[in-house]
Parts: sequence; C-alpha cells; structure tokens
Amino acid sequence: MDNEYIVPRIRQELLYREIDNNGNKSFLLYDPNEYALQPIELPIEFLSLLRLLDGKITKSRLMEFIKIKTQSPEEYDPITQIIGILDTLGYLETQTFKTIKEENDKYKNSKVRPAVCSGSTYSEDPDNLEIEINNILSSAGAANIKPGAKGIIVPHIDFRIGTEAHQAYSSAYNSIRGTEADLFVIFGTAHYGNSDLFMLCDKDYETPFGTVKTDREIIEQLIREIPELKIDNMAHKNEHSIELQLVMIQHLFGNIDYSILPILTGSFFDFILKNESPAKNKKFCQFTDKLREIIIGSGKKPIYIASGDLAHIGRKFDDNFDAEPELENLVKEDTELIDRLEELDSEGFYYCIAKVNDKRKICGLPPIYTLMHTFEPRTAKFLKYAQWNETEEGSAVSFASMAFYE
Repeated sequence: MDNEYIVPRIRQELLYREIDNNGNKSFLLYDPNEYALQPIELPIEFLSLLRLLDGKITKSRLMEFIKIKTQSPEEYDPITQIIGILDTLGYLETQTFKTIKEENDKYKNSKVRPAVCSGSTYSEDPDNLEIEINNILSSAGAANIKPGAKGIIVPHIDFRIGTEAHQAYSSAYNSIRGTEADLFVIFGTAHYGNSDLFMLCDKDYETPFGTVKTDREIIEQLIREIPELKIDNMAHKNEHSIELQLVMIQHLFGNIDYSILPILTGSFFDFILKNESPAKNKKFCQFTDKLREIIIGSGKKPIYIASGDLAHIGRKFDDNFDAEPELENLVKEDTELIDRLEELDSEGFYYCIAKVNDKRKICGLPPIYTLMHTFEPRTAKFLKYAQWNETEEGSAVSFASMAFYE
C-alpha cells in the first residue's frame, strides 16, 4: 500500500466501548446498525488513530502518528493490516461496505436464513449431501448406544476433519434416532459477537435439504413474557453452530412435521470475571425457566441440543505455545469436565472452567450449561471424545458428545 494512499473514511455511525481487563485496556468497536460483520477489539492506543480517518489523511501521516504514539524508534507499520481488517469487516466507507450493506438489507427483508456452510463444510447438492450424512451417521455403530435420549451435546466442528468428528456426531444423533419429537431446541455457540445473553432468530433456516420451520409462536410468547428479549437475526446470519445440526435433523426426521427453536448463547465471560454462577443471575434463570415453562405448556415433544466444542488451544487461538505438547494434559482436563456433566453437575462443570478463567477457551460452555438448566435431565451418558490436532497450525480443538435422558 503506497504511503501517499488516502485512507478511506471510517463510518460515522459506529460506536465503541472501553474494556479494562486487569489493567489491560482496549476498546470494542461495533456497528449499531449491524452491517459490520462482527465487532472488533483493538488496543486503546488505536482509538485516537481511528478518529483521524476522515477520508483525507494519507497512510504516511498515520504512520507518523503511530510512531509518535508508540515511541518506537523502528519503522512500524500496523496501518496496512488494520485498514485491511476494518475494510473487510465493513467499518470503512468503501465498496466493501456497500456490498455488505446490500447483502444484509436483502437478508433482513427475507423470511429465510440461507445456508452458509453449503458448498464448503458439506455438499450443496442434496443427493451428495444425503450420502455424506449417511456416511457420518454410520461411522459409529448404533447397537451399543442407548436410544431415547431427549438431549444431546454434539460438536459443531467441521465435518471434513474426518472419522473422529463423524463418530462424535454419529453417536449423539443415533441416541435420538427414532425418538418422538416435534420441536428441536438448539443452543449454539455465538462465534461472531454477542448482542445479548440469548439471541433469537425468527427466520426459517434453509439447507440443501429444504427449509426448516422456526417456531415463531414460542419465540413470540417468550418475548411477551420477557420483553427485554430481542430478535437478533444478524447474529445468526453467518453462524455455523446451529446450521450444522440441521442437516442431521433433516436427514433423521425428514418424514415428520417439526419445528426448530434456534438460540445462540452469548459469552459467559462477565460471569467468570465476577466469579459468579450464571445460575445466580436473574436474567439467565428467567430465560431458562420461562423457556421450559412455555415448551411444557405447548404440549410439544422437544429434543434439546447443545452445539459446542470443548478446548481451543495453540497459536491459532492466540496462545503463545504449540498445542501438541499440551494434548496429554488436555485429555485429563477435558475428562474432568465430561465427568461433571455425566454426574449432571452443571455447577462443577462451570467452575472447572471459571476457576482458570476459561484459559482453554471452551466454546461449548454457554450452550451446554444452558441446556442443563433448561432441560434438567435425570441421567447422562458419555459417548465420544476426540481431539483435532492441526500440527501445521500449532493448534488443536477438542470435542465430545453426550446423551441426556429424562
């Protein structure tokens, strides 16, 4: 990028909030109009830099500013990277933003949330997808899996990583195969920002298998009972954690009339920071209690699904170490979490993670914990545990599947 390049103007309607994490100050830049693809956290020093993006300043002038602010005697060029990220996410007045806005306006006006994993994580061709899902579900024999589960923990890891992932999906879904159900309540991890503790979607979901009906009646009743709740369809737009479960559900339950309740669960970071259990939080309890009450009152037969992985460690996840030497210890740590869940000890599960400030980045914490408190199962069965070691990335993800019974 040429030093005399005029840096695009930053969008004027953006907002930010400052963050102080044990003295480490940063700020979260976000778009109140929900066009930007996700919020972005930046060091507090860059706040004054963003205020200079008036559409007239050159890159070289910004570099001079950064050099003064950082008091760095060396040539320091974070500008190109920052501008690139801001542009990609839709924070600058460029063609990129115009394209994002057009796509988002079209999405907001549609009654359907289109598939985003089709053609990448799984085939966009329905016939080929049928074969893929059949292969996944047959990868773990159903003979030794107790049927009749009413709740499952299942990963949302990419199908393409192979056998280990397939067996985790297969064991979970074989435990609900043939179960009478007409409502699938799916709690998914929100990977791309959190507007609230729970983010509802009132759009139907689309996959290559067809359109899945969202239960708007339950959503409308929830909002009547809890007026602070809001629909956040944008949070669902690019999120894969719910979509990956739908192709499994459609394959297994395609011959019955059912609806889904897609719920993205927000971060538990504030609870962890305060050393507070979500079960002591009024907002959390109001939601889970009211949701359970409404579902029971509807007379529907629900299956509860928590879509979440376990640990994310290594270079790709901002750790300063390679994952591989840690994998043996990670098995022990994850086994402790799984044991707590099998004992139906949701508080023990939560505090195992909270006591180390979620250093392993357990993305399944919010959906799993929310399932436990909404469904309130009586027994649990561990099914599968695995790790995906990306040696070339110095990173790894662990995941597990479990079944819960009334």
